[in-house]
Amino acid sequence: MANTNLPRRIIKETQRLLNEPGYDAFSCLVIFLGGVFKLELFLPEEYPMAAPKVPYYLDEATGWGLEVSELKKLLQEAKSNGITVRALVVINPGNPTGQVLAEENQKAIVEFCKEEGLVLLADEVYQENVYVPEKKFHSFKKVARSMGYGEKDIHLVSFQSVLKGYYGECGKMGGYMEVTGFGADVREHIYKLASVNLCSNITGQILASLVMSPPKVISFAI
Repeated sequence: MANTNLPRRIIKETQRLLNEPGYDAFSCLVIFLGGVFKLELFLPEEYPMAAPKVPYYLDEATGWGLEVSELKKLLQEAKSNGITVRALVVINPGNPTGQVLAEENQKAIVEFCKEEGLVLLADEVYQENVYVPEKKFHSFKKVARSMGYGEKDIHLVSFQSVLKGYYGECGKMGGYMEVTGFGADVREHIYKLASVNLCSNITGQILASLVMSPPKVISFAI
């Protein structure tokens, strides 16, 4: 139940959060996060209902590369505005530009995240969709390891999906993420949060498991 004197936008968000009876997964998530089902909010109209985002822009002149100098500038601007940036999202290969980041560019990004203590969220679901011979995909994990950074040196989350690139299989919504550089307690919470979300369809799950653990060829002697 919400305070009816609040702005309609705040009431709407509260109702969406606390709808009861509702979908059980949402209830579990609220309880897991320490929430309750009777809540009054006293928030100003300008209170942000979502975490602020700091957009950055790719450089067309360098093949839609990501300029680290620009990232540093934006990070400082965010800090001066009272925004604490926690993570950097990089889509490589990119959509819709189709760019594939150069390995040296990736190394600079990894170093930037390391220096600033940012989590690197690497969306790499288009890695099978590289059609220019001189372009080569490198995963951020591989790049980080080539720089000498081990498991505990950098916080990295890599995303992959069976929705892109394998067989033109749009609609097969299986995907997975690899979480590295985090402690067991953080990984446990990530797993719990993932567990209360909707899962992909059965065929998507099967395809995702095949991507993570490809079938092995077994020969039989006759």
